[in-house]
Amino acid sequence: MTKEPKIVKGGFRATLALFISIIALILSFLAYSSTAKEEDLTARIMALQGTIEVMKQETSKKLEMLRNETAVTLDKLSKRLKIEQENQ
Repeated sequence: MTKEPKIVKGGFRATLALFISIIALILSFLAYSSTAKEEDLTARIMALQGTIEVMKQETSKKLEMLRNETAVTLDKLSKRLKIEQENQ
């Protein structure tokens, strides 16, 4: 009878190396995903900052128009009151 050779399918070190490499792969994927999310978040923040700046400018213009209209109305009102006081 001949001895059959022993087949080694791996060992503790090979199995441990496989598990460590799988864990490293998962961690690298998570890191890549979070980096992509941060870039998206940064892009959204930049877009919102632009929108806020436009809104500030529009609000400033509208407040200036309101101030001018109020000043004109107050001038008209004061002139009308002076005319009424002179007529009395």
